[in-house]
Amino acid sequence: MGAGYLALVWASQARAIPGFALLLYLFISLVYLILISRSEAPAGSGAQRWVVSFAVLFRLVAFWMAPVFTDDLYRYRWEGRLQLAGGNPYQERPGDPRWSGLRDETYALVDGKDFKAVYGPLVEHLEREMARWSGALWVQKVPAVVADLTLLWLLGRWHGVRAAWLYGWCPLAVVEFSGMGHNDALLILALAVAIRYRSAVALGLAIAVKWWPALLLPAFVRAERRTAWAVLVPVVLFLPYASDIRENADFATGFLGGWSNNPSLFWLVEWIAPSRAAAKYVVLGLLGGVALWPGRLAGSVLTTTLAILLLSANVHPWYLTWLLPHWAVLAAPPVAVWMALTPLQYWGLTEWRTTGRWVERGPWNLVVYGIAALVLAGWWLRRGRVVRGGAV
Repeated sequence: MGAGYLALVWASQARAIPGFALLLYLFISLVYLILISRSEAPAGSGAQRWVVSFAVLFRLVAFWMAPVFTDDLYRYRWEGRLQLAGGNPYQERPGDPRWSGLRDETYALVDGKDFKAVYGPLVEHLEREMARWSGALWVQKVPAVVADLTLLWLLGRWHGVRAAWLYGWCPLAVVEFSGMGHNDALLILALAVAIRYRSAVALGLAIAVKWWPALLLPAFVRAERRTAWAVLVPVVLFLPYASDIRENADFATGFLGGWSNNPSLFWLVEWIAPSRAAAKYVVLGLLGGVALWPGRLAGSVLTTTLAILLLSANVHPWYLTWLLPHWAVLAAPPVAVWMALTPLQYWGLTEWRTTGRWVERGPWNLVVYGIAALVLAGWWLRRGRVVRGGAV
């Protein structure tokens, strides 16, 4: 795995043709899958230190990856610099000539030049402070890395060395956080703390990273009424940016049905609905129903998260990091297989960067979801036989 990460740092420099980097990512993921399926978690007095040491080492290597699988870091940096120049990221677009002074050699790589910011206000504050610290691109990775390492430590403390092993050595966490710098590390850390301590502040911070954890409010309020105060956290953090964000919200809902990228069950929703626009509202209704379904807190959070991933029209590979804290505790094989195969869903990047054509659905979707579904069916049947055998 270590050799794979070293090779991935080198391969990540070939941004225009990321195929080899993708294969290396897939290779490391499959090695991890074999490792956890054929081995037991390390044991002994020094096991925790041993596991964490390798987890940190993998991250130190991956930190030097170029953002071969994403453009998000360039967007983080632009929004941070925009704020230092006096702009509001919720109202300004990178393509606006008024901000041409912020354009440098990385401007071509800033994504969504015609769109305003859609991330939560906590992300915008962090982008500004990272840009104040330094204009270097790697600085924008720091919040994700710190959150990732904090979660690794907490999982080991809460659930023992096995959870630290499953999370800390998972290539999905290593590559997407230390390598690509995705802010989803902040989201899953905040949600893990919120579930553990029924914390309104932590839940509010999760909502202030990405808005979708607001769907979890019913589950949290059922478990602890005071968590309803969570809504105040993103409101307070948003005050410096207070403005009309209806356009931003409309764009953000596109992830549910406005365009398509690596969907699974959304295919069925789209087939049933009269139009893609209608499919978006069907998805919203289904997610609302799942979020309101009664159940224990941790189970409700996992069910809602899975529903979002399965029903949304747009599922970037790094969205699967939302399952990582659950995976570290439950270790369900279908989740491991899904996470190990998800690097394949970057396959469309090569054509996008060479021809400008985005393939919404490709054969990689069938491979990833098909194999994961088969593993899920086999695991479910096996569990049923075990339960019936135990009952007898």
